[in-house]
Amino acid sequence: MKKVLLIISMFMVFMIGYGKGKALDVNMETGAKIPSFQLRDFSGKYTNSRKIFNNGKPTLLVLAAEWCPYCRSELPDVQKFYEENKDNVNVVVVFTRRKTNLSETKKYAEESKFTFPVYYDADDSIMKGFKVNSIPYNIKIENSKIQEILGGTMQYDAIKSAFGIE
Repeated sequence: MKKVLLIISMFMVFMIGYGKGKALDVNMETGAKIPSFQLRDFSGKYTNSRKIFNNGKPTLLVLAAEWCPYCRSELPDVQKFYEENKDNVNVVVVFTRRKTNLSETKKYAEESKFTFPVYYDADDSIMKGFKVNSIPYNIKIENSKIQEILGGTMQYDAIKSAFGIE
Protein backbone atom coordinates (compact mmCIF):
# COMPACT_ATOMS: atom_id res chain seq x y z
CA MET A 1 0.00 0.00 0.00
CA LYS A 2 2.85 2.38 0.82
CA LYS A 3 4.37 1.77 -2.62
CA VAL A 4 1.09 2.60 -4.32
CA LEU A 5 0.75 5.84 -2.31
CA LEU A 6 4.36 6.72 -3.08
CA ILE A 7 3.84 6.15 -6.80
CA ILE A 8 0.62 8.18 -6.79
CA SER A 9 2.34 10.99 -4.86
CA MET A 10 5.26 11.06 -7.29
CA PHE A 11 2.86 11.12 -10.23
CA MET A 12 0.93 14.04 -8.71
CA VAL A 13 4.12 16.01 -8.09
CA PHE A 14 5.19 15.37 -11.68
CA MET A 15 1.82 16.48 -13.06
CA ILE A 16 1.77 19.65 -10.96
CA GLY A 17 5.26 20.55 -12.16
CA TYR A 18 4.41 19.65 -15.74
CA GLY A 19 1.45 22.02 -15.73
CA LYS A 20 3.58 25.05 -14.91
CA GLY A 21 4.70 27.30 -17.77
CA LYS A 22 7.95 26.40 -19.44
CA ALA A 23 10.83 28.83 -19.42
CA LEU A 24 10.93 31.16 -22.39
CA ASP A 25 13.31 29.82 -25.02
CA VAL A 26 13.55 31.85 -28.22
CA ASN A 27 15.17 30.52 -31.37
CA MET A 28 17.25 33.57 -32.27
CA GLU A 29 17.38 32.91 -36.01
CA THR A 30 15.85 35.29 -38.54
CA GLY A 31 12.35 34.09 -39.36
CA ALA A 32 11.97 32.11 -36.14
CA LYS A 33 8.61 32.39 -34.39
CA ILE A 34 8.68 33.83 -30.88
CA PRO A 35 6.73 31.86 -28.29
CA SER A 36 4.06 33.71 -26.34
CA PHE A 37 5.21 35.15 -23.01
CA GLN A 38 4.11 37.71 -20.44
CA LEU A 39 5.50 41.25 -20.18
CA ARG A 40 5.18 42.98 -16.79
CA ASP A 41 4.85 46.75 -16.55
CA PHE A 42 5.94 48.87 -13.59
CA SER A 43 2.55 48.60 -11.90
CA GLY A 44 2.68 44.79 -11.99
CA LYS A 45 0.16 44.43 -14.83
CA TYR A 46 0.94 41.71 -17.36
CA THR A 47 0.49 41.89 -21.13
CA ASN A 48 0.75 38.90 -23.45
CA SER A 49 3.48 39.35 -26.04
CA ARG A 50 1.10 38.28 -28.83
CA LYS A 51 -0.88 41.52 -28.37
CA ILE A 52 2.26 43.48 -29.18
CA PHE A 53 4.21 41.31 -31.61
CA ASN A 54 1.25 40.09 -33.66
CA ASN A 55 -0.81 43.23 -34.28
CA GLY A 56 0.14 43.88 -37.91
CA LYS A 57 2.88 46.40 -37.14
CA PRO A 58 6.61 45.72 -36.96
CA THR A 59 8.12 46.03 -33.49
CA LEU A 60 11.42 47.32 -32.20
CA LEU A 61 12.20 45.32 -29.06
CA VAL A 62 14.91 46.94 -26.96
CA LEU A 63 16.43 45.06 -24.03
CA ALA A 64 18.11 47.55 -21.72
CA ALA A 65 19.05 48.55 -18.16
CA GLU A 66 18.74 51.89 -16.39
CA TRP A 67 22.37 51.84 -15.23
CA CYS A 68 23.81 51.07 -18.68
CA PRO A 69 25.50 54.14 -20.27
CA TYR A 70 24.97 52.76 -23.79
CA CYS A 71 21.27 52.24 -23.08
CA ARG A 72 21.00 55.77 -21.69
CA SER A 73 22.60 57.01 -24.90
CA GLU A 74 20.29 55.01 -27.17
CA LEU A 75 16.92 55.44 -25.45
CA PRO A 76 16.41 59.15 -26.30
CA ASP A 77 16.78 58.16 -29.98
CA VAL A 78 14.33 55.30 -29.43
CA GLN A 79 11.93 57.83 -27.87
CA LYS A 80 12.26 60.16 -30.87
CA PHE A 81 11.70 57.25 -33.27
CA TYR A 82 8.64 56.15 -31.30
CA GLU A 83 7.10 59.63 -31.24
CA GLU A 84 7.48 60.01 -35.01
CA ASN A 85 6.42 56.47 -36.00
CA LYS A 86 4.10 55.10 -33.29
CA ASP A 87 1.18 54.77 -35.72
CA ASN A 88 3.15 52.38 -37.93
CA VAL A 89 5.72 50.75 -35.64
CA ASN A 90 5.56 49.30 -32.12
CA VAL A 91 8.38 50.12 -29.74
CA VAL A 92 8.80 48.02 -26.62
CA VAL A 93 11.56 48.46 -24.08
CA VAL A 94 12.21 45.75 -21.52
CA PHE A 95 14.46 46.69 -18.63
CA THR A 96 16.47 43.95 -16.96
CA ARG A 97 16.71 43.68 -13.20
CA ARG A 98 20.45 42.93 -13.41
CA LYS A 99 22.45 45.18 -11.04
CA THR A 100 19.36 47.24 -10.15
CA ASN A 101 15.79 47.03 -8.88
CA LEU A 102 12.28 47.99 -9.90
CA SER A 103 12.17 51.32 -8.04
CA GLU A 104 15.43 52.60 -9.58
CA THR A 105 14.35 51.50 -13.04
CA LYS A 106 10.91 53.05 -12.68
CA LYS A 107 12.43 56.30 -11.40
CA TYR A 108 14.77 56.48 -14.41
CA ALA A 109 11.96 55.82 -16.91
CA GLU A 110 9.71 58.42 -15.30
CA GLU A 111 12.45 61.06 -15.11
CA SER A 112 13.28 60.40 -18.76
CA LYS A 113 9.61 60.90 -19.68
CA PHE A 114 9.51 57.87 -21.96
CA THR A 115 6.15 57.49 -23.68
CA PHE A 116 6.83 54.14 -25.34
CA PRO A 117 5.68 50.99 -23.52
CA VAL A 118 8.16 50.02 -20.82
CA TYR A 119 8.32 46.63 -19.11
CA TYR A 120 10.42 45.16 -16.32
CA ASP A 121 12.07 41.74 -16.51
CA ALA A 122 11.85 40.97 -12.79
CA ASP A 123 13.31 37.47 -13.01
CA ASP A 124 15.48 37.92 -16.11
CA SER A 125 13.39 35.33 -17.95
CA ILE A 126 13.09 37.53 -21.04
CA MET A 127 16.82 38.29 -21.16
CA LYS A 128 17.59 34.59 -20.72
CA GLY A 129 14.87 33.51 -23.14
CA PHE A 130 16.25 35.76 -25.87
CA LYS A 131 19.79 34.61 -24.95
CA VAL A 132 20.96 38.19 -24.45
CA ASN A 133 24.22 38.70 -22.58
CA SER A 134 24.91 42.34 -23.41
CA ILE A 135 22.78 45.44 -23.50
CA PRO A 136 21.34 47.33 -25.14
CA TYR A 137 20.11 44.68 -27.53
CA ASN A 138 17.71 45.45 -30.36
CA ILE A 139 15.50 43.03 -32.27
CA LYS A 140 13.07 43.72 -35.12
CA ILE A 141 9.95 41.56 -34.80
CA GLU A 142 6.94 41.25 -37.10
CA ASN A 143 3.96 38.92 -36.78
CA SER A 144 5.67 37.25 -33.80
CA LYS A 145 8.71 36.36 -35.93
CA ILE A 146 12.24 37.66 -35.69
CA GLN A 147 12.84 39.77 -38.79
CA GLU A 148 16.31 40.98 -37.93
CA ILE A 149 18.78 40.90 -35.06
CA LEU A 150 19.82 44.54 -34.92
CA GLY A 151 22.33 44.08 -32.11
CA GLY A 152 23.77 46.73 -29.81
CA THR A 153 23.49 50.48 -29.47
CA MET A 154 21.60 52.16 -32.30
CA GLN A 155 21.24 55.81 -33.16
CA TYR A 156 18.12 57.40 -34.57
CA ASP A 157 19.06 57.14 -38.27
CA ALA A 158 20.04 53.47 -37.91
CA ILE A 159 16.71 52.68 -36.25
CA LYS A 160 14.81 54.43 -39.07
CA SER A 161 16.86 52.60 -41.67
CA ALA A 162 16.18 49.21 -40.03
CA PHE A 163 12.46 49.86 -40.48
CA GLY A 164 12.77 51.24 -44.02
CA ILE A 165 11.80 54.75 -42.99
CA GLU A 166 13.35 57.68 -44.85
